[in-house]
Order: sequence, then C-alpha cells, then structure tokens
Amino acid sequence: MWDEQVQPFLEQHSGITRRRYGDALREFAEWYRTTYGESPDIRLLTPQEVREYISYLTTVRRLKAASVNVRLAAIRSLARFHERELRVRGVRQERPPVEALDGRELGRLLAALEGEDWISRRNRAMVALMARAGLRVSEVLALKPEDVELNARSGWVLVRKGKGMKERQVPLSAEARRELREYLEVRPQRSGPLFFSRTYQPLTGRDVQRVVAEAARRAGLGKRVTPHTLRHTFATRFLQAGGDLATLQTVLGHSNLSTTARYLHPDAGRVQEMVEEL
Repeated sequence: MWDEQVQPFLEQHSGITRRRYGDALREFAEWYRTTYGESPDIRLLTPQEVREYISYLTTVRRLKAASVNVRLAAIRSLARFHERELRVRGVRQERPPVEALDGRELGRLLAALEGEDWISRRNRAMVALMARAGLRVSEVLALKPEDVELNARSGWVLVRKGKGMKERQVPLSAEARRELREYLEVRPQRSGPLFFSRTYQPLTGRDVQRVVAEAARRAGLGKRVTPHTLRHTFATRFLQAGGDLATLQTVLGHSNLSTTARYLHPDAGRVQEMVEEL
C-alpha cells in the first residue's frame, strides 16, 4: 500500500528532489514498521505519529534541524499529493550568533583602507556607512549625492530604496560624517550614484564584498568579514552603548522587532569576564 502511494508521487519529481524525497519516505516507512508493526498509510497517518517520528530524529538520531525538516517536507508533500494536510511544525533552526567586529578590529579594517586617492576615500566612506550607520550594502550603493546632508554637528543620509522599498532617514555619527566629507572633497564630479567605479560605472554588491574582504585580509583580522558583518557591528555596538531595540529597529529599517532582537546575543568576551568575577 505504502509503495503504491509513494511511487506516483515521486514520478512527478525529478533529479535531486526525487532522490531526497524517495530516501526520506523509505526511512520513514522503516521507522513506522519498527515502531507500530505495520506499514504506514498516508490516508490514515496522524500528526501525532509524525511528531513522534520528528522526536525520534532529533533525540535518537540527533539530526540537525535542516535534515529533519527535509524529511518532514517529504511526508507533508506526499500527504498533499493525496489531498490531505498534516499540520505538523518543522524544527526551528537555531541561528548562529551574530558576528561583529570589536573596536580594535574595526579600527584596523579602516586603517587598511587609508589613502589620499578618491578610491581609498570612497572605500572608507562606504565601510563607514555600513559599520557606523548600519546601512545595507544595497542601500549604500543606491545613495545619490543629494541624499546626504552634512552639518557641523549633525548629519544624515536618506535611504530611498530600503528593504521593502521603505524610505527612512539615518543619522550619521561624527566619524561617519568625517569619512563622507573627505570622500566628497575628492569625488569626481559626476551625476548618478554617490559611489561608482574607477570607470565611473555603478558598483555592485560583489564589488563592495571584494573591497571589504581585501581590507580584512590586509588588516590581519583572520576571519571572514562581509558587508553584512559591518551592519551587525553597528547594531551590536549600538546596543552595547545603551541604545534601545525600538530605536535600533527604526535605524536599521527592520519591519519586525524580532529581527532586531537577534543582536541581543551576549558578548563572548564579557561573558568570560563575568564568569571570572564569580
């Protein structure tokens, strides 16, 4: 019965999907026969039985969440093929701690970008907007000169094309204002985006990734640093300085506070200090 139910389902798939689903459904059928002494029937399968299988995968086989969810997806897809819906939640995947640069690492990264030419100052200004203002790389590249306002004691950039096409005004620290001002002083007079290549073409996200990665290598950081690492760095340092989540949510342009709350992870160095003090 089970094989007759599974075979037509698999025939609608091909390649790696067919292979993964086939392996997952065979594993499930073996577990079901061992547990209940009979073959499963997708027409009678209950959410409770599927949850017991998930528990087996996580506690006995100790599979990672992604592996468990692939197996669950196969079972739920088979059920839908037979016009049934199994309401069983997948295993929540634990996200790794947000990686951020400390003050020393950020200082070394910026030092590795020093130079008097306009390209060097462009690179420092882009890094400053990500690490000291929390902009996404796509938001940095979408900026135009008229989106920047720099005053003696304040400044901001207008993000017109944030995630979800939402517009927001982001304040700039004194350091970010200085980097932008120094770049604007030597920037070739061109219309279009604020940042562009040596040939005056628009930059891509991959271009910025290469700039950041090469600077991290020259700085001797010994770790992978990406534009998103710099955004994480801003958020982490903001909270460490006493900033609140609601304000950070607005600055970063997050729709949900739960997304911003990811930055509440404990600082490993500070945890070690606290343990030593016990």
